[in-house]
Amino acid sequence: MPATRDAEANPLRKTALVVVVVVAVLFALSIAMERLTPSSAQAVVQAYVVRMAPDVSGRVVEVGVVDNARVAAGQLLFRIDARPFEIAVTEAQAQVERIGQTLGASTAAVEAAQAKLVKAGADFENVQSQTQRTLELVQRGITAKAKGDEARAALEGARAAVDGAQADLAKAREELGPAGADNPQLRGALAQLERARLNLLHTSVVAPAAGVVSNLQLATGQFIGAGQAALSFIDASSIWISANFKENSLEHMSQADSAEIVIDALPGSIFKAKVESIGWGVSQNSVDPSTGLPTIRNSSGWIRDPQRFPVRLIFDGELPNRVRFGSQVNVVVYTGQNPVANALGAAWIRILSVLTYAS
Repeated sequence: MPATRDAEANPLRKTALVVVVVVAVLFALSIAMERLTPSSAQAVVQAYVVRMAPDVSGRVVEVGVVDNARVAAGQLLFRIDARPFEIAVTEAQAQVERIGQTLGASTAAVEAAQAKLVKAGADFENVQSQTQRTLELVQRGITAKAKGDEARAALEGARAAVDGAQADLAKAREELGPAGADNPQLRGALAQLERARLNLLHTSVVAPAAGVVSNLQLATGQFIGAGQAALSFIDASSIWISANFKENSLEHMSQADSAEIVIDALPGSIFKAKVESIGWGVSQNSVDPSTGLPTIRNSSGWIRDPQRFPVRLIFDGELPNRVRFGSQVNVVVYTGQNPVANALGAAWIRILSVLTYAS
């Protein structure tokens, strides 16, 4: 009987030993793969989303797209009634012309004042010469003293005329201001014209890049204000993957590491990617904003849950056409020349690509 029991127990021990060894190998292998070929199922497709809003207010006269439509860069999204802005451009152009005419009249006034000053100066020189001759004759007793007084009065009058002409010229120049494009009135009028033309240009809202229109909330005849969002624009030229990895999986990961991804929206397909950047921080939410009191995160067990950090990956090659913003993604990153770990990681991501048909 004891021999029989030992014979029966021996296979059980062998089986248990095999199970323990297999579990230990799998555990060691999982730890190695977490560091050499880390993977994550917490990943999504990301892109820049722009809330498209006009820079001017007005009534919508044309909507050039439908919701969820793909658009090319520069394609018309919607147009606002341009007539009020065309009128504003015409008025601004007329103001520039009026300023030009006013400057022309002011220039003529300056020229007239300059001519007046020249004449007054010439008259003063003439009167001054005559006065000197008259005073010489008075001193010699040839001419009466009264003639000398009249000559002095005439000289003072000529001098006053010169002073008046100089004052008139200064006033005309002040009213004219700087000449040409430096004139402040002309600069202001030209700025108004430029603003009017810019507002007219802004009546047409176009796609800033190739992308997709989403959440369109606009119809012909609707009045929309400046800065009021009318639709969301998903920039298809700036797609990336945001994946959250356990912090102990980042030990060997570095920028430009190659990766493979599986997108749930495109089951069965595997896409090449590479690491663009690795996050350096995450929020701890250590303070409750409603009370201002610290929030304590409770952990159970002797092994706490690992923190996760965001890793940004970009497609290594042409972007897939049917990828959707917010789609879930599985990612595996190859951190180096590790043949066994890389082969297992590649096998795992291919299994997941098949399973996406059923997810």
